[in-house]
Amino acid sequence: MPSARLLFKLSRTSLFLLISLVLLSGCDYRSQPNCYMAFQDRPDLLSGFSLAENGLAIKAGSSISWSRCPAGMQFSDPQNCSGIPVLLTFDQAQTYAIDMSSKSGQTVRLPTRREMSRLSENSCINPSLNTNVFPAASSENFWTSEEDTFRDNLACTFYTYQGRSSCLELKTTEYPFMLVIERDRF
Repeated sequence: MPSARLLFKLSRTSLFLLISLVLLSGCDYRSQPNCYMAFQDRPDLLSGFSLAENGLAIKAGSSISWSRCPAGMQFSDPQNCSGIPVLLTFDQAQTYAIDMSSKSGQTVRLPTRREMSRLSENSCINPSLNTNVFPAASSENFWTSEEDTFRDNLACTFYTYQGRSSCLELKTTEYPFMLVIERDRF
């Protein structure tokens, strides 16, 4: 008959293994498919967006239009972005959007964290964006328009791998960014 000490040790080890298994099973992001693969054979899936010929995507009920390509890239039909995304610091990205506004006569800006999170797909990752709508989507931190509330040297990004945001990025770091155009609601 096993000793009480051996039973205690076995039950403690079993409990540890059980808890580890439960915790790890809830964090297994590898089980979600890659969004490029998920949307590859379904060009009709647009996640509520309508696509304009000018390279903009418009979500029903929203007052903004999204540039389908990251800043610095140009939308080229069919479903492609050409060029290289611009990597800028937070302040430079804000200035870029202001310059685009003055040149276009429209209100162009970086999206908020909330707006970026509305792009996020829950059914796939790497990147967690609909690649039918955003053909040059990549898994990176993208600048948003927001800054950290308490620290002047930090700003907010949206990490497109899993669709999460953080306000702990140094403003001097260079990241890509997306642009939105504000439209009048009808």
